[in-house]
Amino acid sequence: MTELRPALFLASVALAVPFAWLPIVAAQGPGTTVRDRLEQSTSVTRADADRFDDGVAAYDTGNFKKAFEIWLPLAQRDDLAAMRNVATLLRQGKGVARDSERALYFYERSGRAGLVSSQVNSAFMYLDGDGIAQDYRKASFWFHAAAVAGVPVARYNLGVMYERGLGVEEDPARALAWYTLAARSGHAGALDRLAVLVPHLPGPTPPTEADATLEARAPAPPLAELDRLDDAANP
Repeated sequence: MTELRPALFLASVALAVPFAWLPIVAAQGPGTTVRDRLEQSTSVTRADADRFDDGVAAYDTGNFKKAFEIWLPLAQRDDLAAMRNVATLLRQGKGVARDSERALYFYERSGRAGLVSSQVNSAFMYLDGDGIAQDYRKASFWFHAAAVAGVPVARYNLGVMYERGLGVEEDPARALAWYTLAARSGHAGALDRLAVLVPHLPGPTPPTEADATLEARAPAPPLAELDRLDDAANP
């Protein structure tokens, strides 16, 4: 199941460093629950996994109402993938009335259990104020969780937040570090930011007159050391 974000980050922020969205795909298969993650339980049945697949089939045919009705009981039993899918339907108002707060509840619950796609969706909901109060600090928290898990788009967006000081203290060095990690995966936005930032990084501090004076006063090396250096230069 793939969710697409239709636009770039907030048009009201007049800075040329857009947040980026990539399709969010299922990073966790059906049948893994919050309890599985936190208590190592194995309570999910094969029947539940089959029901999850029935929901996928309904979704793929455009029957969102049926998909929601199938996935909701699984989500209420803490199936991570079902929680993410129910959240997405609630967020988009597909097959059910749009309810951003319920969507966020399911995203965050599955995100806390480690479902990376839910972490990214939670981050973007807070970032955009998507039916909820905008909260950059919480957005940065969820981007960080997904960035640590290795998601390039989360790493890039966390870099943007550090560069702008949104929800976190402005920190160019950390921004550069997250951009670099995202760029290693070929993230185009991160590569663009590095191309802009790296040429403008300050170089070493030039020596002062005092430094030159100290250098002039430095004792010469012993003759034996000079001989060794000469030998190395002329083998």
